[in-house]
Amino acid sequence: MGRPIKSKYFGIRKGLGVGGEGVTAVTLGGTAPESTLTVTVVFGAPNIAGGTQATGSVVKPGNTVTSVTITNQGSGYTSAPSVVFTGTTMTTQGTGTTATISVNTVTNVIHVEAYVPAAVGGSSGVAGDILEQVASKKYRVQTSQGTGTCLLTTATGALAAGRVRMVAEDGNGSTYFVKKLTARRAVLSRSTVSTAFLFDNSEAVGWNLTAAATGIVKIRSR
Repeated sequence: MGRPIKSKYFGIRKGLGVGGEGVTAVTLGGTAPESTLTVTVVFGAPNIAGGTQATGSVVKPGNTVTSVTITNQGSGYTSAPSVVFTGTTMTTQGTGTTATISVNTVTNVIHVEAYVPAAVGGSSGVAGDILEQVASKKYRVQTSQGTGTCLLTTATGALAAGRVRMVAEDGNGSTYFVKKLTARRAVLSRSTVSTAFLFDNSEAVGWNLTAAATGIVKIRSR
């Protein structure tokens, strides 16, 4: 299958957790929660099975919550979780109940959209993390719906079950679906043109995750 992709480009390294992201900050908006007694903060559960739920504590000088300290970022979040403030004799929840959650971004890893097989929980195409390259066009992928082996596809529209899709961009901003990816080369299929395509269908070119250049495409990353 050619030289396989280095695992540093995968969203999940073998043996290092379930992937996804963790909560890094809570930004309070509007009227802050108030209570004469103890106030606690509870985050929603992670999207990926096996993830760890984030935890935090409130900073409450007097009766008003002024900020939230993250005590455990958690893992397995693919989107910002819900946040709920609770407290005996809470006088107001304020708009802090819909506070904005920032999640840390795992950078320099390949972004994929995958529809894991229905047998392992897949029901649609969603963002996922690569666990392992099984063959030149097959990847073991984990999404919020489950973990399974998917075949790389260049089909447009909604993904079919058992398929995974990668997107590359050239220096003109035109996009391509990746037909095959090895450690050094990406085989392309034209998708959306911007000014002009710089590469032909089935052309093999260099790739990275930082910036397109002459003879090189940028693989979409997160």
